[in-house]
Amino acid sequence: MIKNIAIVGGTHGNEFTGIYLIKKLEAELAIDNLDITYLLANPKAYQAVKRYIDRDLNRSFKQSDLNNPELTGYENLRAKEINQQLGPKGNAKTDFIIDLHTSTAPMGINLVITKADPFHLKLADYVKSRLEGVTITWEEIEDHHFLMSVAERNILVEIGATPQGVLRQDVFDKTQQTVLEILEFINSYNQDSLPESSKELEVYKYFSVAYLPQNEKGEITGMIHQNIQDRDFQTLRKGEPIFKLFTGEEIVYQGDECTISFINEAAYYDEKKAFSMSKKELLKL
Repeated sequence: MIKNIAIVGGTHGNEFTGIYLIKKLEAELAIDNLDITYLLANPKAYQAVKRYIDRDLNRSFKQSDLNNPELTGYENLRAKEINQQLGPKGNAKTDFIIDLHTSTAPMGINLVITKADPFHLKLADYVKSRLEGVTITWEEIEDHHFLMSVAERNILVEIGATPQGVLRQDVFDKTQQTVLEILEFINSYNQDSLPESSKELEVYKYFSVAYLPQNEKGEITGMIHQNIQDRDFQTLRKGEPIFKLFTGEEIVYQGDECTISFINEAAYYDEKKAFSMSKKELLKL
């Protein structure tokens, strides 16, 4: 039985969709037999219209970091507060966390799961069967750093494209629709009345990241090639141009065929990341 649910917005302070959606849902939404907590995760970053103040809050929830008294930056302290409020991790009072995010890349409706167990696969399949343009990515780490990992069951909703610090109605509406479908799934799950699932589910499992071209000083020397711009969740093949240097030279992809996403994501320029790489897998339900 899933009863205590947290819907989280503003884990990244410049992703406004989740921040304003939790305000709307808190004012309007009431579901019998579900206790829903609404959490603005990073209020200081929201006020500053920044992704984070000291470090990425969504990389701050490893158990070792939560237990480390020497980590005293704003996001580390905030992570510990959230862990106490929703957790503690490993024995959480919260049964399920929905963490709301947006991307500057055209990701469509991207659901991120960290476990490929029957519950999470059926949840992802349920939402995908009801909404258009849904992709599922699988990011499994033994001791996960995501905020949602505080709860045993969780899902991250990532929708784009939208600029940072901006509200777009289409993205807002898609996020709301996705949240409502997730809550419908939980209601049906609790009542043991889920519809029959698909036989298998297509997921993308991340394996690497490509970085923007740089010189020996770490300065960017080129940009994403127009050949791959906006090709999120499409196939990248060996020999395709991926970067255009400021000198005019083109850099081509030399690796194995893969799927790319988060292409030219604004939030990743601080780490000079160009795009993420994943492999498509079909998982049995």
